[in-house]
Amino acid sequence: MQFLFNTTDAPQAYADGTGHFPEAPERCPHKDCHKPVKMRKHGFYERYVSIRGFHEKIRIRRYRCAVCGRTVSMLPSFCVPYLLHGVELIIQSLLLAAEHKSVRYVATRWAERVGSLTRRHIYHYRKGIIRNRAQIQLGLNLISPEFVELKQIAGDSDWTQSFLETVRHLNLPKFNEKYHALTNTSFMSSHNNVA
Repeated sequence: MQFLFNTTDAPQAYADGTGHFPEAPERCPHKDCHKPVKMRKHGFYERYVSIRGFHEKIRIRRYRCAVCGRTVSMLPSFCVPYLLHGVELIIQSLLLAAEHKSVRYVATRWAERVGSLTRRHIYHYRKGIIRNRAQIQLGLNLISPEFVELKQIAGDSDWTQSFLETVRHLNLPKFNEKYHALTNTSFMSSHNNVA
């Protein structure tokens, strides 16, 4: 299980091992355990993250439940669970591709700064947002009633463009963390939890 937490530390701080992590959860978050036992530190693991100007491994803190033995990982809010690229890079690349009506333009323009961002990634992220439209809309409605108007847009492409235009003005790491806290999933998750 992974949790996102808001941070003001730069990604480099987590690569250096100087980034700050939240305190251990006071109870196990796993549904079939949920015991009120403070979790214990269980070391770190490393994962790559790619954000504009930064492409390195960062350290991720893990906590372990003393009762059920399962772990929880704490990801900084600039990360997206299970994806290499950070939330800001994903949204910015999709906006730029829509603006120029060319995924190739984005991939070649950003190749020097973000060598790992390819056309295939951008297509995958766009399809993920379209596929998760119902789940994203639910999460947006939980965050703020002002997002309810997005639900009225019929076409997937138009809805995706409106979603990207709406979130571009937000603090994206904070949005990512809040969305994850409310829905227990990432807006880019391949798991569709909405019936």
